[in-house]
Amino acid sequence: MITTYGFSIATPNKDLRQAAIDAIFRWLDDVHPHEKRTNSTPVNIRHSPNDPIFRVDVLEQDPRQAAARGTTATLIVSKSELYFDLRRTLRPTKAALLPRRTIDRPEPRLSQLVIEIVDLFKTRDAGQVISPKIIIANDQLTGQSLAAFAEAPGRRLPIVIETIVGKPRAITNSHTAIQLAGIAHVAHIASHVAEEAFNSLHGARIISSSWITVVWPPGAEVENFHQQDDDELVKQLIAASIGSLATLVLAPPKKRVIEQVKKSEPTSQTAEPAQNSAIELEELRKINHELLEENAGLLENATLTFMLSAQKAEERDRAYDQLATFLLMDEDKSYLDKVADAVAYAQKNLVNLVFHNRAIESANNSHLMNGRRVYSNLVELNNLAARLQRGDFAPNVFNIYCNQQLSNFAASISDEAENRYAQDYAIEWKGVNVLAKPHIRCGDARIHFYHDTTTNEIVIAYVGRHLRDKSTN
Repeated sequence: MITTYGFSIATPNKDLRQAAIDAIFRWLDDVHPHEKRTNSTPVNIRHSPNDPIFRVDVLEQDPRQAAARGTTATLIVSKSELYFDLRRTLRPTKAALLPRRTIDRPEPRLSQLVIEIVDLFKTRDAGQVISPKIIIANDQLTGQSLAAFAEAPGRRLPIVIETIVGKPRAITNSHTAIQLAGIAHVAHIASHVAEEAFNSLHGARIISSSWITVVWPPGAEVENFHQQDDDELVKQLIAASIGSLATLVLAPPKKRVIEQVKKSEPTSQTAEPAQNSAIELEELRKINHELLEENAGLLENATLTFMLSAQKAEERDRAYDQLATFLLMDEDKSYLDKVADAVAYAQKNLVNLVFHNRAIESANNSHLMNGRRVYSNLVELNNLAARLQRGDFAPNVFNIYCNQQLSNFAASISDEAENRYAQDYAIEWKGVNVLAKPHIRCGDARIHFYHDTTTNEIVIAYVGRHLRDKSTN
């Protein structure tokens, strides 16, 4: 198991426990609505008013590689504080040695959960409130204040400082600050006066518009980054946050402990209670710690096995449905004859494909009658998409597999079609116009799709008659 994102924060205000739990449940309902959860996405929740530990653990297939992605949010109430811990992990689902991403930048909804917790806890770091907002130093006083904060001996989090004077565009921005919420403070030096005041109070020139400075907590050297984007910077800070996470070995709920103690009590009261020495007590604690770790590993393996079994069961059920459809097509020669009917049926049953609105509209307007052939090709494409999303092969060779498995497949369109008729092949996908170049020829019909290499989604963009290109001039 590899931890790819980690963040923790604590507050002495233990009354915030329920508000933090509510924030976690809102995240869970937004990302994994209860009515859409399946056995292939197991959600384990530990929650009881009398239990000092609250935990939500979600396991899902990572579409970009052969691994399961786990997200775990934990709240622990101790004698002195309320502790929040959020982790993202990768758990391999194959024995093969495959490339693994080591760092995950949090997606927007996970960042929103972090921001809610950070704003709720209002934790201070060397007097400075931890916040997802950028600290702005634009005069002598704020420049000196930032330098004093950088020198504070009790500071726990690093400070990312960028001098933005004279730059057309800052490399770090509000998005950077949000992704580093609770992991680092982000500051902008917005004037030469503030820059001079900072360096003067610090006693050396450590900040400049030529680089981004990371002032680590006392005990580590200042580090400079010269990249033209914030990717390496953010990933290194997340990696540092992961390295600082505490090892969580969670005791079972009190009710379970009491039941175990009752079962282990002797039925006879004649035995005299043993006098446990300090050495024996320490040995028992060590054994208990090892058992808890072993139990956690067994639970993790059981959850992963359950998820993979559920995925296999779903794949088997889909295969049965596809077989039943083909048998019905063989018996009833008019079944799914219309392309519009075939696409509507495919949208409902082929879960590894995403059907763009334009695909539905174009199929409805085509009035073509070779729907059975279109559906057969969509089934093959759906099966390839499932293998892609399981990580059976790399995204960059998807078209090669399509060429092997799909008859009449073309990986792109002609230069003339792209240059003169690009609007025919364009769809809006996640706010960006993209071209659906790969296509399958099905007699008079064409299936055009787009491969989102970021998420490995296969988007059906168009199903209908031949689009304009050099052959239709």
